[in-house]
Amino acid sequence: MRALRTLAFLMLMAVATVGSAEAASRIFVIHGIPGVTVDVYASAAGAPIPPTPTIPGFEPKQIVDVQAGPGTFDIRIYVQGADPQTATPVIEVLGAAIPDNVELSILAHLDASAAPTATVYQNDNSPVQAGWARVSLRHAADAPAVQLTAGGVPKLALTNPYFGDLEVPATTIPLQLQVPFEGTPITPVAPLAFASGTRYFVYAIGSVAGGTFDFILQAVR
Repeated sequence: MRALRTLAFLMLMAVATVGSAEAASRIFVIHGIPGVTVDVYASAAGAPIPPTPTIPGFEPKQIVDVQAGPGTFDIRIYVQGADPQTATPVIEVLGAAIPDNVELSILAHLDASAAPTATVYQNDNSPVQAGWARVSLRHAADAPAVQLTAGGVPKLALTNPYFGDLEVPATTIPLQLQVPFEGTPITPVAPLAFASGTRYFVYAIGSVAGGTFDFILQAVR
C-alpha cells in the first residue's frame, strides 16, 4: 500500500496529452520500486474515467514519456486488471495540477531506509555540444553513498536522493561505482558507449540489503 501511495504522487504529472501544446511539459515517469504493478487512469478534471488505462500494467524499471499540461487532472490507480467502472480505486487523486514548459523526471523509488518515496528531478535539457554527451547519475536506492568513476577517475559522490551531471566525450568510457574516497568497488567496471549530443540518465534503484539493487539507464536526445 505504501508503494501504491508513492505511485499516486508520481502520477500527479504522468497523464494524457491535454492542454496547450506550446506550453506542454515533457515528463518521464520512471518506476523504480521493486514488486509493484498497477493500472493508472488519468483524465481531465471532472471528465469520465477513460475506458482503458492511461498507463496499463506499470511495472518496475518501466519509463513512460508523455507530453502533458498545463491543466488539472484526475488520477485513479487500480490493482492491475481491475474494472475501473465497478472497482474502487486503491488511490484516487482529483484535481492534480500540471505545470507548463519544463522537462521533469519523476521517479518512484526507495529512500535510504527502504521506504517507498518519490523524487521529482528537473532535467537540464539544454543542447549538448557536438562530440560530447551529458550524464546524470541519480542515487535513488536503499544503499550507502556511492561514487562514480569514469576511466578510473573519481567524478561524482552522491547519497540518496541526490544527483550530479557531467559532460563526457562521445566515446566508450569504463564506468564503475565505488565507496566514496575509498576506491572499494560496488559494481564491476562497465564500458558504456556515449553518443554525441545525447543525454544519459543513470538511476541506482532497489535495495542492497533486500537483494534488489539495480540500475535504469535512459538515453535521450
